Amino acid sequence: MAALAEQYHVAVADIATAWVIQKGTTPIIGVTKQHYIADTKRAISLTLTVNDMHDLESLADQARVDTRASWEQNMKQ
Repeated sequence: MAALAEQYHVAVADIATAWVIQKGTTPIIGVTKQHYIADTKRAISLTLTVNDMHDLESLADQARVDTRASWEQNMKQ
């Protein structure tokens, strides 16, 4: 994630936010300070490539990160 953040000149958190948005999720982002709005705007504007998404999915799988909530069904076929 750090390498992608460096490549896109954004924060690592922006990569994570862009990833979940591109997965079709609407993240709930707490904005307690004004500069967080710019961070969120940057993440929303970021478009990750198909390869970036694949790499992030692979990293999530390796770390055993399950991004599905308990009520969601597995959509992988």
